[in-house]
Amino acid sequence: MSESSKSLELLKEKLWRLSERVREIENQADRSLEENYNLEQHRSLLEKKARLLSSLPEEAEPYLDQIQEKTSEAVRNRLDIFARNAEQALGVGSVFFMRQLLYPEDYREGQDNDLESFIRSL
Repeated sequence: MSESSKSLELLKEKLWRLSERVREIENQADRSLEENYNLEQHRSLLEKKARLLSSLPEEAEPYLDQIQEKTSEAVRNRLDIFARNAEQALGVGSVFFMRQLLYPEDYREGQDNDLESFIRSL
């Protein structure tokens, strides 16, 4: 396996761990609302999700120099979009916008979100 392939696999593992963390945070946020109607905790968790998404480019950076240029550029661009959307949601302060990060309008429960789909495409 080439150095580029190894780095890509390591990057995918890192992104999968981050995407699993996003799902955990979303589940916690949903429970805080459904079980306790704790709006403050719900908002705090969704802000945590958005901050995590805004850190994706930084989290991926150590792996990108070892990956083929065309692939690393595509990864960088897509992660930048995820980060910008998250930063925009934080800037607006909308819990709805923060909750919907990564989910297209036609999303159905059980499907991959946009980050998971992206990771699978790598």
